[in-house]
Amino acid sequence: HLSIRRQRQMCIRDRLQYLRRLEGSAIASRSIDEMRRVGSFTDAQAQSWQSAMRELFPDVRQGDRITGINLPGVGAEFWVNGQRVGLVKDAAFARLFFGIWLDERTSEPKMRAQLLQGLQP
Repeated sequence: HLSIRRQRQMCIRDRLQYLRRLEGSAIASRSIDEMRRVGSFTDAQAQSWQSAMRELFPDVRQGDRITGINLPGVGAEFWVNGQRVGLVKDAAFARLFFGIWLDERTSEPKMRAQLLQGLQP
Protein backbone atom coordinates (compact mmCIF):
# COMPACT_ATOMS: atom_id res chain seq x y z
CA HIS A 1 0.00 0.00 0.00
CA LEU A 2 1.22 3.48 -0.81
CA SER A 3 1.17 5.46 2.40
CA ILE A 4 0.91 9.21 2.73
CA ARG A 5 4.47 9.13 4.12
CA ARG A 6 5.81 7.43 1.01
CA GLN A 7 3.79 9.76 -1.21
CA ARG A 8 5.66 12.72 0.31
CA GLN A 9 8.89 11.33 -1.10
CA MET A 10 7.58 10.65 -4.58
CA CYS A 11 7.16 13.02 -7.47
CA ILE A 12 3.70 12.03 -8.66
CA ARG A 13 1.96 13.20 -11.79
CA ASP A 14 -1.77 12.81 -12.02
CA ARG A 15 -3.69 13.77 -15.15
CA LEU A 16 -7.46 14.02 -15.17
CA GLN A 17 -9.32 14.14 -18.45
CA TYR A 18 -12.80 15.50 -18.07
CA LEU A 19 -15.78 13.80 -19.66
CA ARG A 20 -18.16 16.73 -19.29
CA ARG A 21 -18.36 20.47 -18.64
CA LEU A 22 -17.52 21.48 -15.10
CA GLU A 23 -16.89 24.85 -13.48
CA GLY A 24 -13.44 25.41 -12.02
CA SER A 25 -14.98 26.57 -8.75
CA ALA A 26 -16.88 23.27 -8.51
CA ILE A 27 -13.63 21.34 -9.05
CA ALA A 28 -12.02 23.36 -6.23
CA SER A 29 -14.95 22.82 -3.85
CA ARG A 30 -15.12 19.09 -4.52
CA SER A 31 -11.36 18.83 -4.06
CA ILE A 32 -11.62 20.38 -0.58
CA ASP A 33 -14.43 17.95 0.31
CA GLU A 34 -12.37 14.99 -0.87
CA MET A 35 -9.23 16.25 0.89
CA ARG A 36 -11.20 16.25 4.17
CA ARG A 37 -11.81 12.51 3.69
CA VAL A 38 -8.08 11.79 3.78
CA GLY A 39 -6.81 14.25 6.39
CA SER A 40 -7.56 17.13 8.66
CA PHE A 41 -6.79 20.80 8.15
CA THR A 42 -7.98 24.12 9.46
CA ASP A 43 -10.74 26.26 8.00
CA ALA A 44 -8.08 28.88 7.20
CA GLN A 45 -6.13 26.30 5.18
CA ALA A 46 -9.32 25.23 3.41
CA GLN A 47 -10.11 28.82 2.45
CA SER A 48 -6.57 29.48 1.25
CA TRP A 49 -6.36 26.26 -0.75
CA GLN A 50 -9.81 26.66 -2.27
CA SER A 51 -8.93 30.20 -3.33
CA ALA A 52 -5.68 28.99 -4.92
CA MET A 53 -7.48 26.21 -6.80
CA ARG A 54 -10.19 28.58 -8.02
CA GLU A 55 -7.47 30.77 -9.53
CA LEU A 56 -5.72 27.80 -11.16
CA PHE A 57 -8.59 25.58 -12.32
CA PRO A 58 -10.58 26.92 -15.26
CA ASP A 59 -14.03 25.82 -16.32
CA VAL A 60 -13.46 22.63 -18.29
CA ARG A 61 -15.16 21.04 -21.28
CA GLN A 62 -15.22 17.45 -22.43
CA GLY A 63 -11.68 16.40 -23.31
CA ASP A 64 -9.88 19.09 -21.28
CA ARG A 65 -7.03 17.87 -19.07
CA ILE A 66 -5.76 19.12 -15.74
CA THR A 67 -2.42 17.67 -14.71
CA GLY A 68 -1.11 17.96 -11.18
CA ILE A 69 2.50 17.26 -10.27
CA ASN A 70 3.43 16.55 -6.66
CA LEU A 71 6.71 18.27 -5.84
CA PRO A 72 7.84 16.58 -2.60
CA GLY A 73 8.49 19.05 0.19
CA VAL A 74 7.40 21.96 -2.03
CA GLY A 75 3.78 21.68 -3.14
CA ALA A 76 1.82 20.94 -6.29
CA GLU A 77 2.23 22.31 -9.79
CA PHE A 78 -0.73 22.38 -12.18
CA TRP A 79 -1.02 22.32 -15.96
CA VAL A 80 -4.17 22.72 -18.04
CA ASN A 81 -4.18 21.24 -21.54
CA GLY A 82 -0.38 21.25 -21.59
CA GLN A 83 0.06 24.81 -20.32
CA ARG A 84 1.52 25.50 -16.87
CA VAL A 85 -1.01 27.49 -14.82
CA GLY A 86 0.76 27.70 -11.48
CA LEU A 87 1.96 26.25 -8.22
CA VAL A 88 0.40 25.84 -4.79
CA LYS A 89 3.52 26.12 -2.64
CA ASP A 90 2.37 24.07 0.33
CA ALA A 91 3.52 20.50 0.98
CA ALA A 92 0.50 19.77 3.21
CA PHE A 93 -1.83 20.79 0.39
CA ALA A 94 -0.01 18.53 -2.07
CA ARG A 95 -0.09 15.55 0.31
CA LEU A 96 -3.84 15.89 0.82
CA PHE A 97 -4.66 16.80 -2.78
CA PHE A 98 -2.93 13.72 -4.20
CA GLY A 99 -4.36 11.74 -1.29
CA ILE A 100 -7.76 12.25 -2.94
CA TRP A 101 -6.76 9.39 -5.27
CA LEU A 102 -3.87 7.71 -3.47
CA ASP A 103 -4.86 7.52 0.19
CA GLU A 104 -6.51 4.35 1.49
CA ARG A 105 -9.51 6.50 2.53
CA THR A 106 -10.21 7.64 -1.04
CA SER A 107 -13.78 7.73 -2.29
CA GLU A 108 -12.50 6.03 -5.48
CA PRO A 109 -10.80 2.77 -4.40
CA LYS A 110 -10.90 1.25 -7.91
CA MET A 111 -9.14 4.28 -9.38
CA ARG A 112 -6.59 4.13 -6.55
CA ALA A 113 -5.85 0.50 -7.34
CA GLN A 114 -5.33 1.33 -11.02
CA LEU A 115 -3.03 4.25 -10.21
CA LEU A 116 -0.95 2.23 -7.79
CA GLN A 117 -0.70 -0.85 -10.00
CA GLY A 118 2.62 0.16 -11.53
CA LEU A 119 4.10 1.50 -8.28
CA GLN A 120 4.05 -1.64 -6.16
CA PRO A 121 7.46 -3.25 -5.55
